[in-house]
Amino acid sequence: MFSRFEAWNNMTKNGDNIVVASHPTPDGDAIGSSLALALALHRAGKNPVVILDKYAARFDFLEGREFIYQGKIEDLTCDVFIAVDCGDKIRVGEAEELFNRAPITINIDHHINNTNFARLNYVDTNASATSEVVFTIINMHVPINKSIAEALYMGIVTDTGGFRHLSTTAETMEIAALLMRTGIDFSDIQRRAIYSHSHIEAQIFAKAIQKMKFVEGYPIVYTVLTQSDLRAVHATYSDLDGIAEYMLNTEDAVVSAFFTERLEGKMKVSFRSANLDVRLLAEHFGGGGHKFAAAGNFTSGLDEGVALVLDALKAALDNK
Repeated sequence: MFSRFEAWNNMTKNGDNIVVASHPTPDGDAIGSSLALALALHRAGKNPVVILDKYAARFDFLEGREFIYQGKIEDLTCDVFIAVDCGDKIRVGEAEELFNRAPITINIDHHINNTNFARLNYVDTNASATSEVVFTIINMHVPINKSIAEALYMGIVTDTGGFRHLSTTAETMEIAALLMRTGIDFSDIQRRAIYSHSHIEAQIFAKAIQKMKFVEGYPIVYTVLTQSDLRAVHATYSDLDGIAEYMLNTEDAVVSAFFTERLEGKMKVSFRSANLDVRLLAEHFGGGGHKFAAAGNFTSGLDEGVALVLDALKAALDNK
């Protein structure tokens, strides 16, 4: 990994047109780190463009969203391409072709399974969130104003589950304190980012919990949402945040598995765990993530896929 000083220099010394992109169905950390980086680059006199999928409306209070690009990706001019919160090149989604032709590519992340896919890689697996990594890069070069601090704080608070996850370190709390000193309304940010929800989110959440089941003889709780379930309440994938986390709080649960049927026969499973390492399991199913929070994908039939994943979870617990 190159230094944070080299990271900033490579971002700012190789042209003015900078593209910042993150993964599909962006979570709070992807959004916060992307927008904060764009705001910092703009303050440094650059022309940042952010490529982000549609995300939950509760994040719309953040400044920096004016940099989100609405046009055709192939029309963009790119001197530097920065991927944030992506463990692999494929995670930049539709922007992958732009990544491939960019003269300078930079990868900023904190996932342990990151493949170091860019020309320059700044991956800190000890950080609680990519927003924390972005802070360490920009802090020495651009004054952290209130707008940047809001985005970074939101990214950190969501990826740490409100500072509850074991990934939270003393340095995480020190950075949060520095961000708070800019005058951000940290309480309101936490309320919006973690607890606030739309009517549609409440309806799909209720449907997921109504369908929740325990695996007999194991501390595994799971639920399955189909495309029909999503259509019934007009929900999108961005309305599904927090379901796997909530299920894990069920009494006697050690691990939760949240299955969602995707288009073209694909399935996604999101894992949350109290003390079982689910990252390797997620990687087995074509995904990745963190030790206690990860996600995988599979293309088998719905019932078959759910059975395969639950059997793998049971085996993991048996061998623990």
